[in-house]
Amino acid sequence: MHRSGTSALGGVINALGAAGPKTPLPSHAANPRGFFESAPLALAHDELLALVGSSWLDWRQLDQQRMNSKATEPCRQKIKQLLIDEFGDEPLIVIKDPRTCRFVPFMSSILDEMNVSPVALLPVRNPLEVAYSLHRRDKITLPESLLLWLRHVLEAEYHSRHMPRYILSYEGFLVDWRKHMDRAAEKTGVVWPAQPDQSDVKIEQFLTTDLYHERSTLEDVHNHPDVTSLVRETYQILTTIAAGDEDNGLLAQLDIMRTRFDEACETFSVAMATEELAVAQLRGELSARSTETEQVRQENSRLASFLEQQSVEIRGLADERDALVGTRDTLIAERDALVNAQASLIAERDALVNAQASLIAERDALLRDIIGIANERDAILTSRSWRLTAPLRLICGLFARG
Repeated sequence: MHRSGTSALGGVINALGAAGPKTPLPSHAANPRGFFESAPLALAHDELLALVGSSWLDWRQLDQQRMNSKATEPCRQKIKQLLIDEFGDEPLIVIKDPRTCRFVPFMSSILDEMNVSPVALLPVRNPLEVAYSLHRRDKITLPESLLLWLRHVLEAEYHSRHMPRYILSYEGFLVDWRKHMDRAAEKTGVVWPAQPDQSDVKIEQFLTTDLYHERSTLEDVHNHPDVTSLVRETYQILTTIAAGDEDNGLLAQLDIMRTRFDEACETFSVAMATEELAVAQLRGELSARSTETEQVRQENSRLASFLEQQSVEIRGLADERDALVGTRDTLIAERDALVNAQASLIAERDALVNAQASLIAERDALLRDIIGIANERDAILTSRSWRLTAPLRLICGLFARG
């Protein structure tokens, strides 16, 4: 059954030397250390269940007529090829998928065609712990999870009776995995390939109780209102088998549990089909509304993105405007400085022009004085007195040189 410790058991078997799938499911918050399960094989199993009108969380009987019809032949060939692709020619492999509890005969016939001899290891976990774990991971209600647990364990037990097998307690397995793996080898004839010094440390690091989240007691199973007598009695029988050995009496009791469960499922199948149809319609409406909501969300997201883009562009334009304003202010300051410089130059030019005019006036006055002096000299030189006193100036000059 799902959430019964199948991943823990698969991891230990893998550490003991059994080959795991080449394409495992990635780890998940619910299984942080891995599922040890083939991803493509799990998808193929889901396709097979869908083809016969079921799913992994369907607790009713499968339609065996549809399961064995020609319609499932493509799935059969696909699963066979995936087994070849995922495990090759490894001598010992571990195929782990709780879905196979629902179609063990179908899977066994494929393995028989491949000349693979199957053995079965079936971990049994407290059904309340399984239900709590499923509710935490998938939000499945407790009653539905308990019915799912009942369907898986009863069919897995019944259809594996022809195989070498070992039924073990999940809680006991966590406490002493060596004891249970030794007993599994003894019961099934499997020889674990890995040496103890290689596998023990790896398993001790992998198999820790900190991942054992949901815990319930046998008393809880007896007292919980959602646990029906079918679930409670089936769990008691399986824990008795896990604690000791199988016997025909215990198996006969399980046959009674399975018959009672199948009859109850048949009784309520019509009502369940009506309810499922209503649920499907409701889910369709919710899906449509969800689609509309998603479209609105996407439109809002696009609008928010557009507004953000516009905001970025506006901020860019504002930055450009501020830069241009700064440039304008700088240019205005430079222009004012140039105007002031121009005014200073004009003032200096006017001062120079005035100085030049003054110098020209002074020059003209000097020229007039010189001309006047020259005219006076010429007048003197041409005067009668200048000529008459010429001998006297000559004598004075001779006396001066003497």
